[in-house]
Amino acid sequence: MRNIFDQYTQPENRVTHALASALHEDRVLLRSFLKDIAKTAPEKAEGRIEICEQTYPGAPEETDEEETEAERKGIPDAWITAGDDWCLLIENKVLSTATADQMNRHLATAKGRGFANPKALVLTILEPAGKMPDGIRVVEWRTVYRWLVAHASERPWAKHAAEFLELMEGRMVDQQQLKSGTLTAFNGIPFDSDNPFSYLEAKRVLGLGTSELRKRGDLKSVLGMDPDLPGRPAITGRGEDAVWDFLQINAARGAKNFTDFPHLTLGIGRTEAHAMITVPNGMRRESLRRLVDLGPNGFRDLVHDVLKRMQPSLLKCEGMVPKLRAVQRRYPTQKAVPFHDAIIEFDLRTGFDEAGPPKTQPQWLDAVYGCLAKKKSNFQFQIGAHFPYRTCPTVRSVAILDRMAEAWIACRPVVAVLVGISFASPLDPSRSMR
Repeated sequence: MRNIFDQYTQPENRVTHALASALHEDRVLLRSFLKDIAKTAPEKAEGRIEICEQTYPGAPEETDEEETEAERKGIPDAWITAGDDWCLLIENKVLSTATADQMNRHLATAKGRGFANPKALVLTILEPAGKMPDGIRVVEWRTVYRWLVAHASERPWAKHAAEFLELMEGRMVDQQQLKSGTLTAFNGIPFDSDNPFSYLEAKRVLGLGTSELRKRGDLKSVLGMDPDLPGRPAITGRGEDAVWDFLQINAARGAKNFTDFPHLTLGIGRTEAHAMITVPNGMRRESLRRLVDLGPNGFRDLVHDVLKRMQPSLLKCEGMVPKLRAVQRRYPTQKAVPFHDAIIEFDLRTGFDEAGPPKTQPQWLDAVYGCLAKKKSNFQFQIGAHFPYRTCPTVRSVAILDRMAEAWIACRPVVAVLVGISFASPLDPSRSMR
């Protein structure tokens, strides 16, 4: 069903219409917007507050067919007025940047229509091109989104507008229109029994979450995560059960393939999310040899160390599951979906008597080590944590990023062995033994 805010063709105008409609329908929300976002408001005596979009105050609203004509005339995206003396111009930028010349023309237009001291608000994804004139406030769209979310539980129109921003961002990401910046902000992973998995929504949330994780100093200092190294060139998988991306470590800088080194994988699936250290099939032989040379008991001790490091997160994150997942794959062609010839996935706590509550079955760990020691296939394993939507309420909050980062950091001993450094040394390329 078409969304109630889908009244225009251009993304900027659709987003403007969503916000303007919400403010028009909820006057409490409108007053909050002027106070918290615009930081300006009319005097009570100046008249009833009115909102119009794609036209001048007092003129008829533009129709969808007249949308391009309004743009050609250089009319601000929206006006908020109170009487004949006070106005706030709103210029919305989603796929382009605001310029001082454009805003000066808008202010001149407002003065020419009798508004002696007009104010202006630029809502944008990208930084404006150059310094804005006095009297113009610049606010990022993700700030507006957070403000809408903060009011969503009590103001239905705020909820509708926030959800439309999510929808629009998902569309633009999928169509590769949104090259940088965001309309929204990471607010948790929303999937549950009432809100089932959606490819577009998962892709949007994945991008936001990965962007936030790239900023984390603990991942940089403890794991050597390099925010400047790329993740997947394109997030694909429409119709599949999950979307995923990865962060690289600085030891991989200069490597021909990202699969030469372990990397930090973030996945969002139909029933759970995961944060795993991936040990790819293409790992350098000397790296895998260091892991194999630990022997079965040394490998067990390594995994046990990871589990102990993850214990504080398990205590404060209900439903979080420490996991190891190993897969043997076969690709009929280079770009084909692989056959999964074998999968082993188990809770790390099954490997150790004192861990509980899963019953101890250490043979799962032995099986993974045996596959590594006598590797003859396309074999990859991951270690980290899964976060099932049904049992882990944290997944629907911003705090899930903290738990994901902690899961990765707990796996530092594995990364250290593979990179070839001591556990206490910084994970940097100069200390790695290639």
